[in-house]
Amino acid sequence: MPRALLLVNADDLGYDPAIDRGILEAHARGLVTSATAMVETPFAERALAEAPPSLDLGLHAVVPAAAGAAEVEDLLAAQLARFRTLRGAPPTHLDSHKHAHLAPGALPAFARAARREGIPLRALDGAQRARLAAEGVLVADAFLGDAALRPCWTEARLLAALAALPAGRVELMCHPGHAPTHARTSFAAEREVELGALCSGAARRALEAAGAALAGFAEAFRGGP
Repeated sequence: MPRALLLVNADDLGYDPAIDRGILEAHARGLVTSATAMVETPFAERALAEAPPSLDLGLHAVVPAAAGAAEVEDLLAAQLARFRTLRGAPPTHLDSHKHAHLAPGALPAFARAARREGIPLRALDGAQRARLAAEGVLVADAFLGDAALRPCWTEARLLAALAALPAGRVELMCHPGHAPTHARTSFAAEREVELGALCSGAARRALEAAGAALAGFAEAFRGGP
């Protein structure tokens, strides 16, 4: 058995056609095993339809940073329902744009949804993992990624992370893609750097040297906690 299962998740599927194309390339040619999708964009329907069955898809929920608990509950329920409509299946995992789900007013609703759906919810640190696990929510054993780094995953930084992988189920958040053509975001050229790193032969060799294996969320959590 591998000492670590690496769940490489590409955020922002459905955000922009060029980003979507890069995510699918990172899955076909690189380390990406899963993605989380925005479902209320003009590009969501096509993105979720084109994503192959081999790519685990979760929900990348979009909620306002200052939304109240009732609004978060309603928005999350609507986006989960739309995900099912577009994908024809429930999401395999759950997170949110800019980690809005970790705000105190939003986290209880996300925890309830994840527990109800029986799917993992993203946690960034040990304290969050412990709290969610105590509430019966599935969580990975470790999380790697920092959106404040621009880009986070240069090839050198990715190789260093793979060489130091902790044991267990490890989620690695990434943002591969091509420079967006429609979405208004300052995180643009950085996506192509991450795409190159994730598709590099050196990264694949580093994963093997670490005694780790790639996995999707559905496979990694099939047996529960």
